[in-house]
Amino acid sequence: EFGVGKTTMAKEVGKKSTELKLFNLVVIAVVSQTPNIKNIQGRIADSLDLRFEKETEEGRAAQIWHRLQEKKKIFIILDDIWKELDLAAIGIPFGADHKGCKVLLTTRLQHVCTRMRSQTKIQLDVLSNDEAWTLFKHNAGLDDAPCHSELIDVAQKVAGECKGLPLAFST
Repeated sequence: EFGVGKTTMAKEVGKKSTELKLFNLVVIAVVSQTPNIKNIQGRIADSLDLRFEKETEEGRAAQIWHRLQEKKKIFIILDDIWKELDLAAIGIPFGADHKGCKVLLTTRLQHVCTRMRSQTKIQLDVLSNDEAWTLFKHNAGLDDAPCHSELIDVAQKVAGECKGLPLAFST
């Protein structure tokens, strides 16, 4: 199943942030429909080369919080959030607690952004029919090639099956 490209876009933003040295540390953690706080904490700890001395989620959160406070510019990407997530419970400082820590979250549910008090929302939509056809032609190498009407008919049917989802066209 294809989406509109939230994860792909988030990974690319993380990659570009690293390449451009916008942050001292870029961390990507998948949250998913059933978030596992210890796994998310583990992913962050691995990025920090942090070995936990505590076993409870609260103890681990305190260690992450302390280590992240030592970093000046941090970019944390939390991908595929399905419900409100308590960043402090994970150990992520934000807002007034750490002005240098920026958090990007991806979700398919707009109310999650609202409940987590997101400052900026960027909505990714499916492509219009014209945009979809242009992207399909480009990825299929049909931009400048002389084509028979039969090929174009089949290509347009295939493009229609992609339902305007950008990643489906790229694949």
